[in-house]
Amino acid sequence: MHPINVRRIERGRLPVVVCVLTALTGCVQNGGVSVLPKNERAEFRQDCLKVMEDSAFSREPSLRMQAIEAFAAVAPKEGIERKAIPLNIENKYSGIVFASLMAAGDTNSRQFDELARTRSESQDKNVRIAALFALHQFGDRSRTGELAQLLLNDPDETVRANAALAIGRMHDPRMIKVLREALRREKKELPRMQILEGLAILGDEKAIERLMFVGRSAIPQDAGIALMMLANAKAPDAEELFWVRLQDAEVPEVRVLAIRGLAGLGKSEVRPLAVEYLNFNSPDRSIPHDPPEQQIKRIRGIAALALEELADPMALEPLKRAFYATGQTEYVRLAVARAAVRTIDKLQGR
Repeated sequence: MHPINVRRIERGRLPVVVCVLTALTGCVQNGGVSVLPKNERAEFRQDCLKVMEDSAFSREPSLRMQAIEAFAAVAPKEGIERKAIPLNIENKYSGIVFASLMAAGDTNSRQFDELARTRSESQDKNVRIAALFALHQFGDRSRTGELAQLLLNDPDETVRANAALAIGRMHDPRMIKVLREALRREKKELPRMQILEGLAILGDEKAIERLMFVGRSAIPQDAGIALMMLANAKAPDAEELFWVRLQDAEVPEVRVLAIRGLAGLGKSEVRPLAVEYLNFNSPDRSIPHDPPEQQIKRIRGIAALALEELADPMALEPLKRAFYATGQTEYVRLAVARAAVRTIDKLQGR
């Protein structure tokens, strides 16, 4: 597979963009949409932060972890002030501790140095991984090598996958060699894909090419995972693939993941499509083991993440409608909240 010619894409993309947007949105315009008044933005932001806070102390671990990540991504100061990050570092559930330590590292919150050092001695290797990541982000590189050892040698594939996740999130090019060696050795799919994402985040061309190959798959689940990882990596070489999958994919989830990828590359012309999927309500009821409500939740959530990437003030009204919509799930409301907070803060120069 040859690397994509970015210059050729830039010269030739416009007709594809027009074709895709015309076919999928019917040339949706901005008519009637305006930026929320300042007083409404302030009230909306506070309601969003309240939902994030409530979710961060939910009895449902997965919602709690997503809320911690949301605070780290869009409102780290409030995440610390409202105790969403610090209290959860001391939680008994390892997944919540993992998310909290990763959040502490992502936000470079060095006030949690001692907590991270304590957790770095945990018998739970996944907790230890997140603690070592946090210490690395705080500037202590003395134990970073332990992450490499866990990635290369641990018998548990989940531990290896989490080690790859943490190493990728370090954004340290010096770790490319370790990830490449781990990829050469790895036989299991979960850690292999996580290693590829880590390499893609670090700009490794071969890893990006491999994810792009999988992203072309006719199997929606495989294509979706690859597109998600390419979107996380914000890989410019994947732009053409995102446009193609947006146009040719029959599965809505693949299309909305392509939209998120394009949004991450700053392609604001996909905003109307993201808004449409924010209100998605046409699940495929024939898919076994994938209830319609789960499909709706996932697709709306991904659309909200795309709007978060764009942080376009013109999306605030539809975000607000989705946030207050009757029957909206907690997961979607949380995704909408983080998108709205980022958009409002960007608009106000925070």
